[in-house]
Amino acid sequence: MNALATYLTTQLPAMLQFTERLVNQDSPATEPANIQQAVALVQAKMEALHMTVHQLNANHPGTILIGELPGTLPGRPVILSGHLDTVFPTGTAAQRPFTTTQSLMSGPGIFDMKPGLTMGLFAIQALQALQLPHRAIRMLVITDEEKIHRDSTADQALAQAAQGADFALNLEGSASLNQVTTTTRGGMIVEVAVQGQAAHSGAAPEAGRSAILELAHQIIQLEALSDLTAGLHVNCGTITGGSSENIIPDFAKTQLGVRFKTNAQREYLLAQIQAIAATPTVAGTQTTVTVKTKIDSLEPTTDSQTLLQIADQHAQAIGIGPLAAIASGGASDAGIIAAQGIPTLDGLGIVGGKAHTKDEFAVVESLLPRTQLIAALLQTTHQFN
Repeated sequence: MNALATYLTTQLPAMLQFTERLVNQDSPATEPANIQQAVALVQAKMEALHMTVHQLNANHPGTILIGELPGTLPGRPVILSGHLDTVFPTGTAAQRPFTTTQSLMSGPGIFDMKPGLTMGLFAIQALQALQLPHRAIRMLVITDEEKIHRDSTADQALAQAAQGADFALNLEGSASLNQVTTTTRGGMIVEVAVQGQAAHSGAAPEAGRSAILELAHQIIQLEALSDLTAGLHVNCGTITGGSSENIIPDFAKTQLGVRFKTNAQREYLLAQIQAIAATPTVAGTQTTVTVKTKIDSLEPTTDSQTLLQIADQHAQAIGIGPLAAIASGGASDAGIIAAQGIPTLDGLGIVGGKAHTKDEFAVVESLLPRTQLIAALLQTTHQFN
């Protein structure tokens, strides 16, 4: 066992304790006050590691915590990134708090993705404690990833914060110890809103133009854009409209959840959605299409494949390789970072599964080797930019 592995073994109780504190702090993306308490835990740890820390949009939706540490190796900074928010409402942590056995951990956010932040922070701590040479580090902690940054400008702020980095490691979880993610689908939330003409449904129905009827025609066409084999999916997740059963509805809208494998597919889907909106079935109605938010897809590049090879060499030395590159159907902030031209790997965090459910779990024994892999990558001398 090398010095890094030996040191991290001594830190396992502290890693579990810090993870417990994060998991037991509710942090739904919709509640900035709770998010800020979780941010404070991570910020205090960053400051204890002598990182320079600041927040963008503090106390508002989309807060981003940034911690920076100078390097002792040449080259541009390496990004560690992850999100602190979960899909679970306030009170969930009290109902089912962090628990651990010898093999498994459970609790809200235990796989998606609070331990990943613990692992990034303790990788930095290990490098400092052992005085190992390392690259400059920029750790980005996002607080509304689960909402795809809706109602915030966090996507733009994240893109800006990533500028000038050499490569990035996103600390989302993985299904297996020897897997990392090189491809993720992107996502959009698109609002399709129809304006019609109200009228009395009994006395003058002919004067009305039903927005709901028009939207119904459009929904059939919109859902037909899905092609799961190609990685395309359009989901009409919510519908609202109308005011009374005896009034021809003059307004209706749907919120679309749109997924795609490539950013070129995103542009194709958006063009198709706009074309459907522009050709109404119910004469006299008008439709507007608004992209509420989006996350870019993570697409493999020559540089990201080189980064995967470097990670594989370290993983094999640690005993958790060879690494397998996988594609994830979920969206991730790794896509936003990669869209800035930065080689990016995702899925470097905890091993586990059943995200977004009460049965979410993580594997205790994956904490140390995965943290060791992160620390090894922070010592990479290869420079991409």
